[in-house]
Amino acid sequence: MRPMHLVGIRSTQASTGLVAILVEAGGPGMIAVPVTAREGLVLSEPAPSTRPDWVSLLARSVQVLGGSLLQIRLGVDADARLVCGLAIAGRDERGEVGEVPCAPGDALVLASALDRPILASETLLRLRGVDLGEQTTHERMARWRRSLATAIPEEPPTR
Repeated sequence: MRPMHLVGIRSTQASTGLVAILVEAGGPGMIAVPVTAREGLVLSEPAPSTRPDWVSLLARSVQVLGGSLLQIRLGVDADARLVCGLAIAGRDERGEVGEVPCAPGDALVLASALDRPILASETLLRLRGVDLGEQTTHERMARWRRSLATAIPEEPPTR
């Protein structure tokens, strides 16, 4: 699992399709997590005072039941769909950690509001990560044009 940091909220289309951009701590990995408009507003606000009431309710409920929210884990399922879980530790002598499934947008709101780490699996970064080092189509076409311009033409076929 790789630690990730939320760097911003971006729109993928003119008025719809918000995503939270997460980058790998100290690394090149980057993923885009779909979020709703409400989640996007909460995540883009720098002040934690705007966090939804349900965040405090959930945190207190976990605490009252003898647990603590450790981290947010992002991964993929067998069909390569984005999945998310809340890692919760119990207060018993074994200190077992369980994982509760959660919607990715809700998990990011929790992580932001409660200052919990976000971890992404290697598989998620490999399958759904954005490669920033990849050549753009424009760069690729320019490279092909240069190679075609310098190619030595073959002799025309004789009949």
